[in-house]
Amino acid sequence: AKPVEESGLYLSDGITVNQGPNYALAKRMQHWRAVLARDAGHVVSSNVAPSTSTASVTSNTLFAMAYRGFKLFSALEVMRPETSSSGMLALLINDLRNPESASNPKNKLDNPMQLFAANAFHGGTFRTQYKVGTIGVTCVLYAYLAAYWPVAAGVTG
Repeated sequence: AKPVEESGLYLSDGITVNQGPNYALAKRMQHWRAVLARDAGHVVSSNVAPSTSTASVTSNTLFAMAYRGFKLFSALEVMRPETSSSGMLALLINDLRNPESASNPKNKLDNPMQLFAANAFHGGTFRTQYKVGTIGVTCVLYAYLAAYWPVAAGVTG
């Protein structure tokens, strides 16, 4: 495997502090296991999913408001659950049926992390210049101002 400097790969830090340490560790363990399984000769499907407005995520008010504020960052898109599920299913089928897929251990990867980048349905997080964890406060403030500024202006004006 080539080091990152020579492989042309870029780092995308998609973990936010708000997700908590258990989520971050679970994701890293999932990736480590996928890399080991592929290295052992198994076809592995472990694709990156986009930010998705599922009930479990949007039940957290801060996450729901942050998703509303994503529109400030044109590269980012929050997917509806149906869109995300359909896209991820298509990638799974591709990984299992396409002999040219990065999931196939017969195909050489310059770096094991290419397994996750090859078919990433990232919703823009790989294209933006900002880390997801750094834009949350801005997105939440924008969403609250957009939602409540007319009310506040009407009361004070």
